[in-house]
Amino acid sequence: MSKMLRKHVFKLIFRTLLLIFTIVLQADFTQPFEYLQNTIFIGIIWLMLVSEMLMRLIPNKQIALGARKHFASSFIPTSPLPRFASLHKGAFLSAFGWFAITTSIVFALHHGGHLSPVSVLILMLIYSLVDLVFIIFFCPFRKLFMKNFCCQTCRIYNWDYFMMCAPLLLFPSVFSLTLVGLAAAIVLCWEWNIIKNPRRFIRETNGALRCNVCTDKLCGLTKKAASVKDGDRK
Repeated sequence: MSKMLRKHVFKLIFRTLLLIFTIVLQADFTQPFEYLQNTIFIGIIWLMLVSEMLMRLIPNKQIALGARKHFASSFIPTSPLPRFASLHKGAFLSAFGWFAITTSIVFALHHGGHLSPVSVLILMLIYSLVDLVFIIFFCPFRKLFMKNFCCQTCRIYNWDYFMMCAPLLLFPSVFSLTLVGLAAAIVLCWEWNIIKNPRRFIRETNGALRCNVCTDKLCGLTKKAASVKDGDRK
C-alpha cells in the first residue's frame, strides 16, 4: 500500500469516527447543535477542512496528483491536445447528478421536519466520507459520467470540498461561509486552469498522469490496479 493510499485510508477511518460521534451527539442531546457550538467539536471539523483545503491551493506533494495536476509543477508535456478532447460534458452531468441528489435529500429533510443545522452538518460529513469511498473503492461519477481512466485523471477531482460544504449555506454562519468560500476558491482556480491549460488534465497530453510514473497508487485496493494491461501503463 502506497503512502498516499494509507493517508486516504486513515482519513476514511477518521471521518467515519467523526460522523458516528456526531450522530451519537444528535441522539443523546435535546439541543445538539447548541451543545456542539459550546465545545471544541465544531472547531475541530472547521480546522480539519480548512487545513485540507489550504493544501489544495498551493503546489505540494502532500496531496494526490489528481488534486494538483492543474499546477505547472505536475505537468509533463507529451503531445498536442487532441481535437476530439472534451473535458466538460461529463462534468456537467456529474454536477447535475450531485445537485439532484442533494436537492432531493434537503427536500426530504425539510418535508419530514428534520432540516436543521445539525442535520446539514451530518449530511456534509456523510459527503466527506462518501468522497473517500469514491476515491479508494468505486466512483459512480467516473463510471456513469466522467469515463476517466482513474481518479488521477478525474476532471472534477477538486470539486469535492465544494460538493461537501455547499449544503451548509442553508444555515449561513462564519463556520459555513468560510468553508464554502475556500471550497469555491479551489474550484475557481481549478476551472481557470482547465480553460487556460487543458493539456494538464489529460493523460495522453500530460505524462505525469500515466501509470508507469504514478506513485500515489490510489487504485491499490481495487482489482483495477492488478488488471491494467502493460500497454495501458504508458
